[in-house]
Amino acid sequence: MRSWEKIHRQVKELIQDKVVSGASYGFVKDGELFPFYQGFQGAVEPWASRKLEPGMLYDLASVTKVTGTSPRILQMIQEGTLDFATPVRSVLERFSDSKVTVGNLLLHDSGLPAEMPDKYSLTADHIRDRLYEIFPEAEPGERYCYSDPGFMLLGLIVEEIDGASLEESFCRHIFEPLGMRNTSFHPRGEISRFVPEEYSESRGWICGEVHDSKAYLMGESGSAGLFSSLDDMLRYVSAWLVRDERLLSRKLFEAVEKTEHFGRTYGWAKDYGPGTLYHTGFTGTSVLIDMEAEEGFVLLTNRVHPSRDNEEFLKRRQQLNEQWLSSGCIRKRT
Repeated sequence: MRSWEKIHRQVKELIQDKVVSGASYGFVKDGELFPFYQGFQGAVEPWASRKLEPGMLYDLASVTKVTGTSPRILQMIQEGTLDFATPVRSVLERFSDSKVTVGNLLLHDSGLPAEMPDKYSLTADHIRDRLYEIFPEAEPGERYCYSDPGFMLLGLIVEEIDGASLEESFCRHIFEPLGMRNTSFHPRGEISRFVPEEYSESRGWICGEVHDSKAYLMGESGSAGLFSSLDDMLRYVSAWLVRDERLLSRKLFEAVEKTEHFGRTYGWAKDYGPGTLYHTGFTGTSVLIDMEAEEGFVLLTNRVHPSRDNEEFLKRRQQLNEQWLSSGCIRKRT
């Protein structure tokens, strides 16, 4: 088993240095879940007096992409409803381009831009219309560009095929089978269960509501917006490590593990080597899975609290990941 003592120490230093107020983090090894909690919910009252505890809810931000959207799309491919080569327009007839495929969106090589044009002029009334109108800036497969619009489109594909909301679809096909009872676009419970996010001039303190502005307008989005707890995310990582067929078939797990294009696979990044799966969220969340060593590391923070101007966290998180990968008898792969 990897040694976690240095991880505990580094997390403690993150809190002491006021890079974050606290962290809920944990490991998966041999089918067991090991959750840990350090620090407080936030930097200002009332959160500065509330210790982090089990069951705290975090805005996953872009970790939504690999917790809900990409696995549901992969399930549809498994079911034969979709294929990696399925043109997006064959499902979403209003979409601007006829060449972009489902596989392109999963790999972020569709040619679509990273962000929606004129992002700050979007409204809840027309965000979907504007999404359909986005044109690729390059030919599909030509280049890598991490694209929020691409995963927003995948979310619309799920809604169209399932004839249900993303909440209903993800709960039925992913969260309920895996026992993830605290994962939802619309989580319930006392506001004290939610870790706070940043202060917004237009929204005040964001807490218990999605942080991402596009997901906020959409209500439910394939790119961001899920809330979850550490225990639920550790269960989810465990499902990947054991190749749980309640989530995906062996064939689809193998497709994800063996595919590498521009350093990515379907939904996930492979930043730490071909045997790893990795994804981060803007709010300060991340999941790192070592499929070869069959171990996982989940880190949940609210690094955007009280402000998103927190670049130090990104550097320190990389150090945490590298420490975890290099500890024990498993060498870090580059």
